[in-house]
Amino acid sequence: MSLSIGKGRLASEGKIPADVRLDRSGVHGFGLFAGDFIPKDARIIEYVGERITKAEAERREARRLERLAAGEDGCVYVFELNQRYDIDGHVAWNPARRINHSCGPNCETQNIRGHIWVIALRDIAPDEELNYDYGFDYSEWQDHPCRCGATECVGFIVKASQRWRVRRALAAKRAIQT
Repeated sequence: MSLSIGKGRLASEGKIPADVRLDRSGVHGFGLFAGDFIPKDARIIEYVGERITKAEAERREARRLERLAAGEDGCVYVFELNQRYDIDGHVAWNPARRINHSCGPNCETQNIRGHIWVIALRDIAPDEELNYDYGFDYSEWQDHPCRCGATECVGFIVKASQRWRVRRALAAKRAIQT
């Protein structure tokens, strides 16, 4: 399935400034792909959704963990906006929720005046999958296996500054097993 989402009503409203398309991902499920060349530093797409309080985000996280334990979808779509609010991007009108994680990303997210934008870290070729580092905390590293395949990958989704800790924990685990 390939769906172009870079043109039409949302693009005219400024929600999708770059030509991107939804397609099957080699990383996980579906992903967003560049439909055309995207230059470095371009604002590609806004991560949109329901604005919720931190307390509501915690309630939704508890329900997500229950679904995960039951073998259902455990994907995380809540994005930290500021100290009071988060964005729950698990809504049909948020194609940016389909951007997968990579330990060697071609994009990053930036909070620009209260809006979460996905920005190109480098030039992105047509048909290249868009990805960014989800930046999960080390405290939950074992809950989020990574399948990105990047050379920097440690096998778990954790922010770049904490990957050394995962490598150390994995090495200690291997030493105990031998």
